[in-house]
Amino acid sequence: MFRVFEFPRYQKWWITSILMVATITYLWYYNDPWMTRVFAVQMFIFIYLSYQIFPFTPFAPRHLKGNKDPNKPNIRFVVSNVYQYNRKHHKLIGEVTRFDSDVMVFVETDDWWRDRLKEALDEHYPNQILCPIDNTYGMLLFTKLPIKSHELRYLIKDGIPSIRCVLEHECCDITFYAVHPEPPVPNENPRSTARDRELAKVAEEVRKLDCPVVVAGDLNDVAWSYTTENFVDSSGLHDPRRGRGMFSTFHAKYPLLRWPLDHVFCSSHFKLNRMRCLRYAGSDHLPIYVDLAVES
Repeated sequence: MFRVFEFPRYQKWWITSILMVATITYLWYYNDPWMTRVFAVQMFIFIYLSYQIFPFTPFAPRHLKGNKDPNKPNIRFVVSNVYQYNRKHHKLIGEVTRFDSDVMVFVETDDWWRDRLKEALDEHYPNQILCPIDNTYGMLLFTKLPIKSHELRYLIKDGIPSIRCVLEHECCDITFYAVHPEPPVPNENPRSTARDRELAKVAEEVRKLDCPVVVAGDLNDVAWSYTTENFVDSSGLHDPRRGRGMFSTFHAKYPLLRWPLDHVFCSSHFKLNRMRCLRYAGSDHLPIYVDLAVES
């Protein structure tokens, strides 16, 4: 099903709000029954959109608890869609290394990006899982933590990789998934079924695990979509966005047309220290940074 029009709900909310103000102003001066009916429709749309986006505002209950103990051990993640044809690698590397993350995932990475990132990160991130592909679905993982086991997988389609690995943290082993399914757009895949099936498979696996789990990547889907909500519900993971804000990452160049497409989900073994979008670094996506306190 073609569901890309789910993306701009926040923008639709603002447009509806502006139209409502304009309609109220008009009705203040003119007694127009037809415009009164228009306002009623606008009000219905406004309430519906408010209901949809409310969980991703600071006024909603937090899905993932915040950490109040600064002495708890933590693990820090950066997820970055580099945009394969972006050549501002120095800018991106400078940005993603500012926070000294433990795990960094880069998607849309080809051989050119692999070479530049390895040159910059090899010294501090010796443990790597590298799958560069020249089709905008390459995936690279760099981590300071020992990798106890890993699997490079093609869950739905050849050429669309995902990573499953077990990271050895000082507190416990953490099962980590990196994903980047196809977007539901005509030039990639006019239907969203492949994306939905990949996320459903990961959710089914995660639901069976009784250990710390983190799933991260560019899901090519907004936080409030049916697919993402179903993934969170069926996997049992927590979305740190809920109750905190949008943290929109795409499109990096157009703040008014920006959606939350890049995600980090985690199990109840974690609490949130910090979450933020990083600065523009040449890609059409902003990198996202998440710092989690480890409970177990």
